Amino acid sequence: MTELFLNSLLAFVAGILLNFTPCVLPVIPFKIQAVLKEIGGDLRSRLLAAGSLLAGSLLFFLILGGATAYLGLTWGALFQSRIFLGVLSAFLLFSAVATFADYSFNLPQLFYKMPVHRYLGAFLTGALAGVLSTPCSGPFLGSVLAYTVTQPPTIIMAIFVSIGIGLAFPYVLVLVRPGLLGRITYTRPWAIHVKHLLGFVLLAGAIFFSQAVIAKTLQIIFWWCLLGGIVIWALLMLKKSKTGFERIFPAGTVAVILVMFSFSLLPSSEKNLKWNEFSTQAMELSLQEGRPVLLEFTADWCVNCKVLEKMTYSDKAVIKAAHSVNLISYRVDMTDFDEKQKMTLEQYGGTALPYAVLFDKDGNITHRFTGMFSVNTLIEAIYGTPLFN
Repeated sequence: MTELFLNSLLAFVAGILLNFTPCVLPVIPFKIQAVLKEIGGDLRSRLLAAGSLLAGSLLFFLILGGATAYLGLTWGALFQSRIFLGVLSAFLLFSAVATFADYSFNLPQLFYKMPVHRYLGAFLTGALAGVLSTPCSGPFLGSVLAYTVTQPPTIIMAIFVSIGIGLAFPYVLVLVRPGLLGRITYTRPWAIHVKHLLGFVLLAGAIFFSQAVIAKTLQIIFWWCLLGGIVIWALLMLKKSKTGFERIFPAGTVAVILVMFSFSLLPSSEKNLKWNEFSTQAMELSLQEGRPVLLEFTADWCVNCKVLEKMTYSDKAVIKAAHSVNLISYRVDMTDFDEKQKMTLEQYGGTALPYAVLFDKDGNITHRFTGMFSVNTLIEAIYGTPLFN
């Protein structure tokens, strides 16, 4: 019982921390809208909105927990379906266009006569947050999911419910106690700036999740169009702003875009962490040769995986450390469903992406990396500082 309580508590914390991972960025506009819609209302309205958001999150994780317990579905498996990714991308694109056009989708009038219609948005936001949290693993989540592997269905369901409660908790707390945000005043120019920027976030989500269903060249074009659109928007907002205070937001946006553009033009290092396609025979041969091995599990739909590839694996210090110990790296691409790859992930102790395993020159596993981790953490591991025995 104590073990279940501790793992449920870890699952709750893991759910909270999922809110701070890049995976949930596309759902932030919906969460902000759900909070702002009710934050000025009476306590009853705020409690109903909070309960609706929590119910949406719990429903999704109950379904996911049931699928995991009875069907063997793994964390993030939904995103291995190209149909699902196509529908999700279309939904985010439609939401972005609606945001810029200030358009609200109207349901049949009969629906609006129902007393619950007002809180449907909060309910769907909670469910969508759950869906978009599953492409990636956050802190503590890997160990929690590993615990569920050997547990009966009731325990698995309890753990997934705890994750769902944790994911919704920060927004439920703000709805119940809006004073925690302090006294926030929204001027019309600021409200428009924030709304448009959230629209760009939705567009970025649509482009990212569409990469499995569109050509890579077309995707690159879309990313550059998005960056160009943000710059043009920011310049127009600068021109329309009447005070220096109003210019801070678009000016800051332009500065960030220029910095990103400058980094993209920097020449890449001649030495790179070369990723080899994984096979059991190739990796065993490398271990027999006495070479340390880094085995990474990734997917195109895993936002955190892409962040690690850009910020950690491509770091010059990491590359230098890898070359100094003659490390060889293998990659398992789990973008599409493959039963053999799923078994390989489970064989090496993985339950969710991103996940990586480090072997020393004697073939022993010295480190397992779940979720996000820093450059220093990886370098220390490569140089042989074990995190566990």
